[in-house]
Amino acid sequence: MTEASPQTGPGGSPEGVAGGGAELSTPSQMPPASAGGAVGAEGSEVAAGADTAPSLPAEAGAQAAIGAWNNNKQITALWSMNQDKNSWVGVGGIGWKKLANNSSSAIVALTMLGAHAREKGSVVNYRDESDGMIHEMYVW
Repeated sequence: MTEASPQTGPGGSPEGVAGGGAELSTPSQMPPASAGGAVGAEGSEVAAGADTAPSLPAEAGAQAAIGAWNNNKQITALWSMNQDKNSWVGVGGIGWKKLANNSSSAIVALTMLGAHAREKGSVVNYRDESDGMIHEMYVW
């Protein structure tokens, strides 16, 4: 399934991508109108279970996805919704990064670390892989 990437500006139109029979789009800054589905950036209903991405402004950063450690960063934002394993963090100077979704326990742990780092303003070191997701995180 093709995954939608975060938008670089607020209020943009959804990035519809056909894949697996479900249309993907990025959500708006508004919370979902109903528990069964999400509302897209233009107010259109997004199918339940469709993979979406945050649309808050992201800072300009490298678009290439390679396995590397990023040190001395700060978590500036968190984003998730009522979808299985779909959680993102905003990293200062980088932009939106999706948290590894290889297991439920991994994404819960990374989301908790990201929330703690955001709340306390802590320094974060994290490892992202060639898939563009954060797989490991240390919060100081």
